[in-house]
Formats: sequence, structure tokens, C-alpha cells
Amino acid sequence: MMNKTHIYTKYTGVRSQFRLLLLLIAGIFASCTQDGAGVATPLEISAEIGNPQTRADDPHLSDYDKKKFVTDDVIKISKTGSTDVNYKRTAAGGWTPSVSTTPMTTTGNGETFTATFPNDFSSILADQSTPTKFWKSNRLTATAAATGNRVSFSFAPAACKITIIVSFQVDNSSGSAKVTGKGLCSGNKTTEETITLLKTSEAVRRHTYSGIFSPDAATSYLISVTASPFGTRTYQEKGSGLTFQAGYEYQYTFTGTNELNLTSVVVTEFLPGFSTTDGEEDAGNAT
Repeated sequence: MMNKTHIYTKYTGVRSQFRLLLLLIAGIFASCTQDGAGVATPLEISAEIGNPQTRADDPHLSDYDKKKFVTDDVIKISKTGSTDVNYKRTAAGGWTPSVSTTPMTTTGNGETFTATFPNDFSSILADQSTPTKFWKSNRLTATAAATGNRVSFSFAPAACKITIIVSFQVDNSSGSAKVTGKGLCSGNKTTEETITLLKTSEAVRRHTYSGIFSPDAATSYLISVTASPFGTRTYQEKGSGLTFQAGYEYQYTFTGTNELNLTSVVVTEFLPGFSTTDGEEDAGNAT
């Protein structure tokens, strides 16, 4: 006759071992799930200013005043405690690490990243007389938090823009414009600096010049325009009631005969999509 007590003991032991195995599996699964939340995974990004376009033959002739990202543009991605990583725009409109083996990583939701364009921006240049020099001065920035392993950047200008428009009654193919004031490049209101502007129009009776300057500059500055009808003439911006804000353009329109005559000053956004209140003021005298 079989020993029932012995059979029951064996059955109980197997059942206990099975339960222990299930507990071990559950523990391992929970551990993996918890660890996964902190595992660094490659960051996926999207970054736009506007709609994509193709690159012109001159790399900055058409995009010195940056409004759209194009193929091969490079942005720098940063986060606290990590090495900066450059990302390049692809022909399909995506972004990939410039060095594919070293992407930026994220451990999950909420991590904050900062993006900069141009990726090698160093400072606002005093000489902005060529498209490339203007482009190097025109820094765009964005900050965004990750959702999972993805982050979407919406870039905005980090500086201000000044535009000088001069209308002539006769043809005038040559000319130049400068702005002199304190902190225009550095933002240091105790340091006088001069910016040579970029000529952005080839029209012989309507000259347009533009440049980038710091929003921390002093609001009083001198505009100098050189043209064949009158040599060099200046306009003093007194700065009364004027404030600077990143992403805004300060546009001065003059008529040029034998003198430089101010007709309007307009403050407006210089990239589409930013909130603004347009306005005009007369804040100085041309001499």
C-alpha cells in the first residue's frame, strides 16, 4: 500500500518550488521595468524655424537672415552634465548626430535640452558686411523638455536686428552703413562698438542695410550712411522710450538728397510667428 503522507509531502514541495519560481520571475521583471526608466537612450529631435528649403549655391547668400533650416545645417544640442552633440539636418528633413556613434542621450521624460544655431556661434561680429559674417552673428536658440526619448525645438532669435533703408532720387550704386553705440556686439553698456551693416539690396535708388546687435545694448546710438550724393551723413538715435527685445527688428527709413532725412522708425518682429506690437517713433535728428 502506498504511503499517502509521503505522496502529499512530495506534492507540497513541488508546489512550493513552483511558487518560488513565479516570485523570482516577477521580481526580475519588475527590476527590469524599473531599471528601464533610467536607461539612457538615443535622443530623437525635431527642430524648425519654418518650412524646409534647398540650399543656394552661395551657402549664406539667401539664408543669412535665417528663417528656415536646410539640408546639412548643423545645430548644437546641450544638457547639463553632458558633452555637447552636433546634429545635422538630412535631405528628408530629419536630424541625425554628426557622429553617428555618439548621439545625445536621455533617461526619460522631463530632461531639459538647449539647442543653438549656428552650432559654432561665438559672438556678434563688428563686421557684418558679408552674408556669412551676418549669418555667424545671427544666433538662434531653443529650450525644450524631452517626452520619452524625443524633444521638439522651436528656435527663436537671441538678438535684435537693425535695418536702414535709404531712398534716392537718382541712381546710386555704391554706399555703406554703420551703427556706433555702447554694447552693440557684447551687450556691455560701457564699451563703445561699431557694427558695419550688410547691404541687402542691389537696387540703385533704394539701398537697404541690415545687422544683428545685442538686446542688452544702450538704446542711444549713431547711424552713419555713406552715399555718393552727400558723402557721409549721420542720424542720432536718442533712445528716449526705446526698448530692445530679442527677435525684434528696428527699421529706419530715410530719403537721401543732399542730406539724410528720416521719414519713419518702425519696430517689428523679424521672424514670422512671434508676437509683436508694431509702432513708429521719431527719436532723433539726421545731420
